[in-house]
Amino acid sequence: MTTKINGTALGSMVVGSLLLYSGVTGRDILKSVQAIISGKSPSTAPQAYGISGQDTTVIAATGANAVGPTSGGGSRSKNIALAMQIATAMGHADWTTGKQKSDWIALWDGESGWRADADNPGSDAYGIPQALPGSKMASAGADWKTNPATQIRWGIGYIAGRPDYGSPSAAYAKWLARSPHWY
Repeated sequence: MTTKINGTALGSMVVGSLLLYSGVTGRDILKSVQAIISGKSPSTAPQAYGISGQDTTVIAATGANAVGPTSGGGSRSKNIALAMQIATAMGHADWTTGKQKSDWIALWDGESGWRADADNPGSDAYGIPQALPGSKMASAGADWKTNPATQIRWGIGYIAGRPDYGSPSAAYAKWLARSPHWY
């Protein structure tokens, strides 16, 4: 069976991929397009990881542009299941099995117990991924204080976008090596 893709469908896929790429990497869409057109790697465009002292835009994939579920979760097990759905939708299906999955679960178990309302009064870290400060997650949605999906989406972007992490296992290894633990 041969499947044909018309121009509209192909265009939609390209635009969707560009939005996803720009959102996950924290890059400006226009700069990504300009880099691609000029033949340069989009990776030469400035990145933002949400690290203290840098631009706090990690992702802006909210509402109609959100990838994967935009709500759900609640309990630890529901938040983990939600994270697996969002990671797959964001192109990180490899995070949902094996060592990546177990390390990711262990990382956020240690940080927050997968609780969306986890608050560290000593550092102002907040939420499931323990963003520091928690308000950084506003780049993923205005509902960052209460919506596990928004927090998870931001956390995936944070881990994936950090050159020293890129994956849950790398982030977890750094977390384990630090005392007190942080990533």
